Amino acid sequence: MKISKIMNQPEDYKRLGINPNKLEPWEDGIRGTDAAGQAEIWYLDCSFDDGSTLVLGTRTKSAAQQNKKGYNPNIAINYTKQGEPTFFDYRLYQDSQVSISQQTCDLKFGPNYLVGEDFTHYNFHVEPELDQEIVMEGKKSVQHKSKIDLHFDAETKPFRPGTGYITFGNVETYYNFICVTRLKVSGTILIDGEQKAVSGSAYYNHQWSNISPTVAFHHWLWGRQNIGKYSVLIYDMVASQQFGLTQIPLFTIDDDQGNRLLEITDEKNVKIEMLDTYVQQATNKEYPSDIRYTFSKGDILVTYEIMQPTEINTIDIYGLADDKQKQQFDAIQQQPTYTR
Repeated sequence: MKISKIMNQPEDYKRLGINPNKLEPWEDGIRGTDAAGQAEIWYLDCSFDDGSTLVLGTRTKSAAQQNKKGYNPNIAINYTKQGEPTFFDYRLYQDSQVSISQQTCDLKFGPNYLVGEDFTHYNFHVEPELDQEIVMEGKKSVQHKSKIDLHFDAETKPFRPGTGYITFGNVETYYNFICVTRLKVSGTILIDGEQKAVSGSAYYNHQWSNISPTVAFHHWLWGRQNIGKYSVLIYDMVASQQFGLTQIPLFTIDDDQGNRLLEITDEKNVKIEMLDTYVQQATNKEYPSDIRYTFSKGDILVTYEIMQPTEINTIDIYGLADDKQKQQFDAIQQQPTYTR
């Protein structure tokens, strides 16, 4: 049976040219190409002190473009104030308007940019643009007056599970994941007519793959949380049936001094208890409303329980697919959705 696994053996580092002892700046530069199946995203998730949230995705391709050759460079801006619907501002660019470095995190999309320094500092800038209708992931965006200037300082060291590569069936089919679990964010934003100075905490990751997540994974649960002086990352992935339903749980805890207290990348160190579920109205799918993880490593034992989640955004990927795409999903018995 084909399986999925983290590439973390000495020969893996050697074959891929990855330094096993530290992350290097080039790993935050562009890693993929415009080939069919490939896609790449630099992702920032901000939680501001006033309770609002901002998600920023700088992408070489949209989800709908991944299985096609050619880029459609875009920026996704999702802003949510407490108790209000999410505001979407999507930007779309021509290849000629975009440059992305291979040596470091240095992305320019028109007048906008994301620049990083060795996984420790990032600056994100977006200028207002002319209004036009852009639809991505089933969400319509018309107003593009957003202006964003944010600075990020890492408060934890970056996390790369093994080489960062998770393979599916063979070493040539992969998903790559690198993240910084906690950053301090400050700056100014003008979004949906609201202008303000902001500060708070944030999360960053850089992902690239040559397989669609809807094909690679049966499901996943991702979350990050600041609990007192501790910051937590959980990324519990389960490969699709054709890849053996392999579980790949990632879990880290860092303290407020930036020390990594626990790092889990092996399902042997994890116990999962599904304590309660609910049925999502939009998709009629069952989701956990109370799930408990127990992680163990050496003399460390951690219990982490997630309860009563609140949905911010739902994308019915199957419902949005055209007839040809639905036939492909039906062939592998999938009706994928995404919930945040």
